[in-house]
Amino acid sequence: MTRIVSIFVSSIALALLSLSTHALELGDSPLVLVGDNGLEAVVAPTADEKQALVKLTGLDHPMNGVVMLADVEQRDNDGRAYRAEVDGKQRSLVVYAQSYWSPTDYTAYVPGQQEPHAIKADEEGSAGISLDGLVAEYEQQMNEGIQARLARFDRAKAVQRQQSALEAIDESASKVCDSPVSTSVNWEALNNDQLNNLNIAGYCGQVAAEMEYLCLSNDGFKERVKEVSEVECGFADSLNLSRDDQTVVFQTEEDASNQREAINGFLQTL
Repeated sequence: MTRIVSIFVSSIALALLSLSTHALELGDSPLVLVGDNGLEAVVAPTADEKQALVKLTGLDHPMNGVVMLADVEQRDNDGRAYRAEVDGKQRSLVVYAQSYWSPTDYTAYVPGQQEPHAIKADEEGSAGISLDGLVAEYEQQMNEGIQARLARFDRAKAVQRQQSALEAIDESASKVCDSPVSTSVNWEALNNDQLNNLNIAGYCGQVAAEMEYLCLSNDGFKERVKEVSEVECGFADSLNLSRDDQTVVFQTEEDASNQREAINGFLQTL
């Protein structure tokens, strides 16, 4: 009985593997795209061109060497983006868009890095791709749960990334204004959707950034801004700024308009 069950389970596993391989029937036009500093992208569309296996290598990133199953998002002028779930969000890994000024139409994006990477087709490399090998690598990594781990949202990493960006804004403003300023955020009050979809550093760094602008454009402002050393930032239902001793309390709102103008006007009254 045990042997029969074992054979039955093995048969199901083989059937599922066969279905998986069939579902990933690849087309005959895979691409190898190369960029600077050893970056390489393999893009192998499925036969129906609705999905593609995408593999980026040469990265300082957990995604390095992982074969991702990406959806193909059609865009204007025959453009397309190859998008996969990484860190809790659908993200573009490779984008094709016709360009009249760039030497290449392809761009690679590394999740968590702001700078895109120009990549161009490598005809010799493209001709040497083993599609069966790529599918096998994808399925092995799937069985090991690698893609699933990459897909999960890492809250701690998101906070660290946003905090580092905020510190860079504060450091620049402090240097220009000749006085220290530090921005704090109540990270616990932010939900995962906000952390994953909003540029928190962009919102909460606006006060320090505007301080820097005013210090650059008006030497007299440097003396006034010395009375402020802290910025407390949070999200609320509406935009609001107030002062508590040496602290600017900044409540921002996702869709508030003219935020920079409101901050500028408030700082002018310090």
